[in-house]
Amino acid sequence: MKSLRVILVSILISVASILIGQPLQAATIDNGSFMSLWNTYSNCQSTNDINQLRENALTLTNAANHSVTEEGFVLPLPGKLEKLVSTPSARVAVDVNAMAAACALRASSAAVEAGRLDVAKELLKTVLQYQSQSEYAYYVLQAKALLSEIEPNIIEVTLNRP
Repeated sequence: MKSLRVILVSILISVASILIGQPLQAATIDNGSFMSLWNTYSNCQSTNDINQLRENALTLTNAANHSVTEEGFVLPLPGKLEKLVSTPSARVAVDVNAMAAACALRASSAAVEAGRLDVAKELLKTVLQYQSQSEYAYYVLQAKALLSEIEPNIIEVTLNRP
């Protein structure tokens, strides 16, 4: 029993000396930026003010265009162990591009109803940037349909079926 205690104490001392010898990095959790984007998206879905809708859509589009930095995740480990652990890939719970596209579509529809076609075209162009990405085909098709209503001779809307 005494030898078990000695072994346990020596293990604890070893771990403590490793931890004391290497300063720990604090793990940062940046939930504020996501909640800010979520609040912007929620506001976009609930407001009818065209200027506010436009601002929300542009805020979400700017956020979608910025990639997550690699320094977003810091694992608090001693230096000797840190080199053995790879950095996890950045993941978010929602698709910010889809949020931006949905908000831009809603804002552009409201702008068309208010007769502000210049604002509607500006917002629809942000959605058309996703044309090369198949996961956003729904939003692109909706943007093309709305754009064809604004200017029928500008764009042709097609539905390609395999």
